[in-house]
Amino acid sequence: MKNILIPTDFSDNAWDALLYAIRLYDAVPAHFYILHTYQAGTSRTSNRMSKYRDTHLHRVLKDESEKGLKKIQRYLDENLLNDDHKYQTISQAGDLVFQIKQVVTNYNIDIIVMGTTGATGAKEIFMGSNAVSVINHIELCPVLTVPKDYEFTELKNIIFATDLKRRFYSIELFSLIELQTIHESNICLLNVKEGDDLDKTKLHNLKDIKALFKDGTVSFEQTELDGKVAKSIMNFSKNHNSDLVCLVNSEKKFLKKLIEEAVIKKVSFHSAIPLLVIPI
Repeated sequence: MKNILIPTDFSDNAWDALLYAIRLYDAVPAHFYILHTYQAGTSRTSNRMSKYRDTHLHRVLKDESEKGLKKIQRYLDENLLNDDHKYQTISQAGDLVFQIKQVVTNYNIDIIVMGTTGATGAKEIFMGSNAVSVINHIELCPVLTVPKDYEFTELKNIIFATDLKRRFYSIELFSLIELQTIHESNICLLNVKEGDDLDKTKLHNLKDIKALFKDGTVSFEQTELDGKVAKSIMNFSKNHNSDLVCLVNSEKKFLKKLIEEAVIKKVSFHSAIPLLVIPI
């Protein structure tokens, strides 16, 4: 059973991310955990009236959270019938990233799927900046972000962007390998060319990465640097009808350069297709 976490703020984008995740793992036994977090401001004053207001606000937010989740649960149970799927809602007070970490640990979550843009008004803060915050602070499982208004399409073509400076192991790329297996996808290993041809180490790493995927489904492409690495990746994915882009988020990352130009943040906000970020 695959355990999938879907954070929601009840926005259309969060709902689309949930439906995307359900369709993405339609053929896999899966337990979907739908998490909503809420946070009431705490008054700096300590008089009885301020405490009453804080308590009342907390109660209101808790009630709204539970009602929203019940509505989602009811729809899923009545309309998305799949004997291999289970749905469970979780309402928690507190910081989003902290609560996600707790859920990931407590429920042995395999992957987080979330939208990149939240509801209008105050709630916009939730998914805009927090999608990036989750990517940067969750170290135990991959994060898959779904752009606003994106409609599910089969994963025919997946881009795995890498600088080829390190070797990868199957356990590290399990989520990507699994998706490729489920959807019988073609994998394009993409390297942004910034200098000379590949050296022996990179050629060896390329060979090892190819060996992790099914025979005949992996290709290798290089693309010229177009100003920024992030821009080069996105332009390539757009021009090659890609259905998913995968990046690795590690300390040594594809990476020092990508960190310097904040590629994870740039791609998260500007990618027109889903983005899978794997922590290593």
